[in-house]
Amino acid sequence: MLALFSPIIRSSAVDAFPGFDEARAHLKSVRQHSLDHLDHYLARFEREALANGNQVHYAQSPEEMNSIVLDLCQRHEAQRVIKGKSMVTEETGLNDFLERGGLTVTETDLGEYIIQQAGETPSHIVGPALHKSPDEIRELFLDKHALGDRDLSATEDMVAEARTVLRDRFLGGQVGIIGANALIAENGYSMLITNEGNGDLCANLPSVLIVCTTIDRVLPRMEDAGALLRLLVRSATGQPQTCYTSFYSGPRREGETDGPLETHFVLLD
Repeated sequence: MLALFSPIIRSSAVDAFPGFDEARAHLKSVRQHSLDHLDHYLARFEREALANGNQVHYAQSPEEMNSIVLDLCQRHEAQRVIKGKSMVTEETGLNDFLERGGLTVTETDLGEYIIQQAGETPSHIVGPALHKSPDEIRELFLDKHALGDRDLSATEDMVAEARTVLRDRFLGGQVGIIGANALIAENGYSMLITNEGNGDLCANLPSVLIVCTTIDRVLPRMEDAGALLRLLVRSATGQPQTCYTSFYSGPRREGETDGPLETHFVLLD
């Protein structure tokens, strides 16, 4: 079903974007330029990120990335981690690593949360739980949640159930972990797009934020991030844009009343 549906929605999105091929060629040249001069742009990103009050860590292997993240959590005596969607940490096996270290980790993207509760891995990069039927999800929640007399007969009831559970996890999270769709060299910002808003909650509610991504995500300028957005979302979900596009500059500044007190970038080579 997905194999048939994805090309259809992508084709419709491309048709609605005049100049798609030219925009794709431009972005390809920007990405290639970034990779050809990666040392320069990565150093620029680090310099600007540090100036914004962030801390930057480099990992040479998946194991080192996992160890850095666990060390940061333990340094803050954290026990509860809330996590936005991050494909690189999916590949490094970060969740299992943190749980073996004694932490409780909650995926907050709805599809990722469903898969986590089922003890499975994502079936698709965009829709990790697309292979799950409503009945399977209902049975999963009945098994994993203390439902009492709550009724899950309708899909809306299951969504409300997940929202209720995740709300408590968001409010109790001590460390937030998110990925990044781009790193902006000229100002040290990271960019994240979501359709659920969970990335912003993971980034802003806990006192510590950890951004996990790879060094090849760096782009020279903010306008390059705009070029990426115009193509990425249409290619991934067929939308003109996602519901939430967020740029994170760093920890809470003097006089601000929300946001993390400490922000770390963990960059995997």
